[in-house]
Amino acid sequence: MTNARLTTVVPTGTLTKTARIIEVFSSVQGEGLHVGELHLFVRFWDCNMQCHYCDTDYQGSFRELSEEEITVALGQFPGNHTAVSLTGGEPLLWRPFLESFLPRLKSKGEQIYLETNGTLPEALGKVVQWVDVVAMDVKPPSATGDKAYWREHEAFLRVALEAPHHPELFVKLVMTPQVTREDFDRVLSLIQRVDGTIPLVLQPVTPQREAERTLESGQLMEWFRLAQQELNHVRLIPQVHPKLGLP
Repeated sequence: MTNARLTTVVPTGTLTKTARIIEVFSSVQGEGLHVGELHLFVRFWDCNMQCHYCDTDYQGSFRELSEEEITVALGQFPGNHTAVSLTGGEPLLWRPFLESFLPRLKSKGEQIYLETNGTLPEALGKVVQWVDVVAMDVKPPSATGDKAYWREHEAFLRVALEAPHHPELFVKLVMTPQVTREDFDRVLSLIQRVDGTIPLVLQPVTPQREAERTLESGQLMEWFRLAQQELNHVRLIPQVHPKLGLP
């Protein structure tokens, strides 16, 4: 399936001092192994994929913000935040900006949580030294309706694992009714091949429209048990923030 899309082009090898930001906000982390923690979120504009279940208008309105403007915005939210979560869209499309911005955040003692579609391993390699948690979505084509990224996913996981400071790493798979057994098995074999101790989070899709379906509980448990037979650490965790009415 081919999708026409506008993709942000940032000059390779050039540090940039601004990025297109959809929003900066404080909320509860609603997905993955850190669900329930209070995070600061920086949502970047644009994505290199077009998943049919996406819940973000990643090519909608944005503001062109400098490092200083984002830093000031982050400082306006009260509370004991565990991390600054880089989300999108796809934050790694803004790799040149992150190469300059992330050292600034780290110098302030911030923990950096990267939410990513795991398709840009070279970009990760440029910034992983400043990242504390890598939350990588795996994108089987039967779930996304987009092209396959198996090679990119494997390379991405290896970059994260081989980083000298060993950031926390986990993989998240959004479970839709369209996921095939072939693709599910390929996800499991991908993680096994790289490192079977990488945690896998199975996340039931959150319907975005009334006509959309999620998986029945019996089917979810069947997938869950299959994954447990192959991997060391498997969790079944739905999105929490939509249920709480949070961004």
